[in-house]
Amino acid sequence: MIDLETEEPHWFCIKTKPRLESTAKRILVRDAGIEVFCPMLRFERARKTGRVKVTEAMFPGYLFGFFNYRASHRHVAASIGVSHIVKFGGVPSMLHPDIIQSLREAVVSEETVEIPTSIQPGDEVKLLQGPFAGVRALVTQVMPAQARVKVLLELLGMEREVEVEESGVLPDLSHPLAQH
Repeated sequence: MIDLETEEPHWFCIKTKPRLESTAKRILVRDAGIEVFCPMLRFERARKTGRVKVTEAMFPGYLFGFFNYRASHRHVAASIGVSHIVKFGGVPSMLHPDIIQSLREAVVSEETVEIPTSIQPGDEVKLLQGPFAGVRALVTQVMPAQARVKVLLELLGMEREVEVEESGVLPDLSHPLAQH
């Protein structure tokens, strides 16, 4: 067990307020002067207006801070966007530096991982264009050479296979890692 009273800094898990990971990171770096690691994911999401790129925290509601607990825990916990320092049984959760190093190796560019959008047969997608915009459908065939996909739609109680542009459909995921 690591002694929290030492002057040596350690990695700690910090719980943020909802959707304030970036704000908390900025404030902790600027005001508390600590090193913060908050890996992000960038991916496409379906909106009423079509495809949009969104960036969300890889671990929604959490980030990691490297600091001397005794000297900085009050400042960290009171920072804007921070809810609290994560504890188990009243003991702050320290992370081994190898965990942070492994995450950093996976997250190369500016702490952001780009998640490519790929559609496979059997995927449920949302149609983004045309008269069926907003309707969910099941992909039955991907035709990369034509940049089109065939989807199975339920229309008036009957199933119909329709061919649409690949850019006109998007998997409707809330978070790319949610299914894994």
